[in-house]
Amino acid sequence: MALVSPTRTADPTANEPLLAYTLTTSPDPLKASPENPQAPEERGELHIVGSRHSGTPADVQWIRVKVPAGPMSPDLATDLAKVTPRISLSGWTARLDAAAKEFVFSPSAGHAPIGPDTGFTIQLSEIPVNRKVGTSPITITESSRTGSSAFQSRTVAFNVGKFPADFYLRNLICTPLVINNGGDVTLTWERSANATYELLYGDTNLDVTKDTTKRITNVKSDTTFYLRGTTGDASNPVVRILSAQVSVLKPDLEIGNLIVHGTTQLHGAAQLNGATSTKNLTVAGTANLTGATTTKDLTVNTANTLHVRTIEGSGSYGSLAIGGRLTLSTEGREVNVLSKFTVAGTTALNGATTTKNVTVDPGADGYLWLKTGRLDTAAGTNLNAYGTVGIIKNGAQALHSNYIRHGFRETTYRANGDGFLTLALTCLQSTTNNTWRELNAYFTAYATTAGVTRGISVPQAHFHGSRQANSQMSVPVAKGGTVKVSLDNTQLPGGVADGYFAVYWTPLGGGPNLALATAAEIAEHEEQNGSDGAEALETFTSDAPAAPETEPSPR
Repeated sequence: MALVSPTRTADPTANEPLLAYTLTTSPDPLKASPENPQAPEERGELHIVGSRHSGTPADVQWIRVKVPAGPMSPDLATDLAKVTPRISLSGWTARLDAAAKEFVFSPSAGHAPIGPDTGFTIQLSEIPVNRKVGTSPITITESSRTGSSAFQSRTVAFNVGKFPADFYLRNLICTPLVINNGGDVTLTWERSANATYELLYGDTNLDVTKDTTKRITNVKSDTTFYLRGTTGDASNPVVRILSAQVSVLKPDLEIGNLIVHGTTQLHGAAQLNGATSTKNLTVAGTANLTGATTTKDLTVNTANTLHVRTIEGSGSYGSLAIGGRLTLSTEGREVNVLSKFTVAGTTALNGATTTKNVTVDPGADGYLWLKTGRLDTAAGTNLNAYGTVGIIKNGAQALHSNYIRHGFRETTYRANGDGFLTLALTCLQSTTNNTWRELNAYFTAYATTAGVTRGISVPQAHFHGSRQANSQMSVPVAKGGTVKVSLDNTQLPGGVADGYFAVYWTPLGGGPNLALATAAEIAEHEEQNGSDGAEALETFTSDAPAAPETEPSPR
């Protein structure tokens, strides 16, 4: 148990004293004299201890102790002339300044030095305590200086209580004195019935006027308990405060500022609500950094997790660099990027990915590569290509390519998977014969599938100096369907006009290519399309693609 009384106050208009003072009373607490004026007065003492905490001595001209005297509640003594003053400093004298109601203590010389080794005591004994319960201000003023500076008056005050004769508050005991984190303590005390009592600790204030014991549960940190007793007139009450403390093993810690110059290891949960600056912070448990946090290195034990809501860069280092892997392992976790998102390495999107726009760098190296899996579009959406669309599988998918003058047999194929059949024609013959230019003679290629025939054509000759004529088309063929390819290559009368043709197959969905159609399939195809002519059958598969011939050259 400790006594937290009398209360010390500093005058904000005065300089803080160069000496440190403490004040105690005897008896403790002081008792007000009986209200009956015929009864003898109670006697009391004030003990003031002064010292110099700094290593530099202070020069002191005098020390004055003002004691209020009179019959009112704020007065301490009835008659200061009955008080005996003493000071323990050799060569100092004590006297009463009755007009100022002050006891003056001064050295025989003009001033005397008081250093850190010069402690002293001022004693005011045989004080006749007045008959009103209340609090009296005791003011201590010193005239002091350091070095060769001018002397200044510096003041501090203490509030001393005068209690009723039957008042007592004592023996505040905390049991046990040391507990584990989250443990309980029991507080007991003795008190009189003529006062109100409060138990204060942390942010808690309990009314215990009717109690002499209290059990406090779930104590997580070192705690000081204050028991405050208040009595007397409400206009000038008198207060006595006792204190007791409990120590907690491995306590929770809440502080205002923490400066760590070395390594800090937190083995449990850590919650830092304010600005935190540390060189190294090692957290073995959960760390909650809810305020501004600045650290050189932050290490979380591999068996634990660092949970954050937001990570932002600041100043000239406004970036977040992750040297290893960043994983959102729980469904519903999100990463939202409101500005530019740049990935210098490989990006793997293994799950469902939703984005408003994806822009691929239009430079020579910019492309979007679907290495495995599928590229789907939802119902009602569009797949738009504003440039060249290239669909490549197993290299060049040329079924046939040759000069037209070599002839071309009609060929029917069966599609073992969805795809596109592409026909391409090129006019190679260049001439200066204007008559040929006027002839309406063309090379024509046809592709028939699902009962629909499509064709393309190019002129059999082009005039010297004009652009070479080219034409191509692609027809879709569904899985299980057949397609017949034919070429009309009747040449100009007496001419040697020539061109070049190529037939390509492009599979979709990673499925098989074209295969040779069976006799039954050809018969069904002829029946559906009304043709009796024989057809030569050709085969093209992904395992053995037909190699294209040498690129044609103009004639």
